[in-house]
Amino acid sequence: MPPGARDTGQVPDAQAIPDDDTRTAEDELLAAERRAALREAFADLQPCCQQLIALLTGNPPPTYADISARLGLPVGSIGPNRGRCLDKLRRHPAIAALTNPDAGTAA
Repeated sequence: MPPGARDTGQVPDAQAIPDDDTRTAEDELLAAERRAALREAFADLQPCCQQLIALLTGNPPPTYADISARLGLPVGSIGPNRGRCLDKLRRHPAIAALTNPDAGTAA
């Protein structure tokens, strides 16, 4: 029994016990909204950015040497290209609306 709790002699209903893994409908809706925004922003990227991000998010991600060979990029340009591609994702209106709710309102 947690500290400070009184024993009332009643057994708690299983439905009343909080479950840390339970997601609310609102949580599910927000997660679906985020996934949809990411899909939209990703689809609007240039194919070279789509390929690079897809490779970098693989499980396990390939080495930079493998990415270099697959995409024909110098190893030293993979990081800067990744940064530019991620910046494009962040600036996409669908993502910006999620990360900065005031972005869509004009003053």
